[in-house]
Amino acid sequence: MTLTEKLPTEFRQRCEGIATEQRSLLNLRAFDPLPADLLAAQLNAKILTPEQIPSLGPCVVEVLLDSDQWSAGIINQNPLWIVNNPRHIPARRESNLMHEFGHLLLRHKIVRFDPNTGLPLRRQNDEDEATYLGGCLQIPRRGLLWAIQRQMTKTKIAVHFNASEEMVRLRSNVTGVKTL
Repeated sequence: MTLTEKLPTEFRQRCEGIATEQRSLLNLRAFDPLPADLLAAQLNAKILTPEQIPSLGPCVVEVLLDSDQWSAGIINQNPLWIVNNPRHIPARRESNLMHEFGHLLLRHKIVRFDPNTGLPLRRQNDEDEATYLGGCLQIPRRGLLWAIQRQMTKTKIAVHFNASEEMVRLRSNVTGVKTL
């Protein structure tokens, strides 16, 4: 089942509204890129890598640094700390962080981490919602329409929004806005 099948239309529209609101708070237009670091500053979030977290034991840090099985996670809400996988390429980092900001902006409850693996114990509906909002934050529907009007290719759209081509395809599919 796809995200558009899982998530109601009203929720998807709300996410587009949240993405517009966050851009507006930063004086950005729908077609302007929204760097994750800029949104992090707006939300007073500190982005960390595993070795920067003093409470993690060396064995857990090593497991996390050697793994591609995780992306990012909110590890503290006050102050807001997000741990990010430093192994991921910049476009993936943007997507990972936007997903975590999705959890925050949707006010999802923070999840516990498995003490053995250091990985989060996830709630699927929250993950689906954060994925959708994260995509809206990274590439809003109005921004995608702007790019299409300018006949931008998927590659150019990805570069413009600091996204992967996979994210451009996902946003194209869930919004119904066909890319070149």
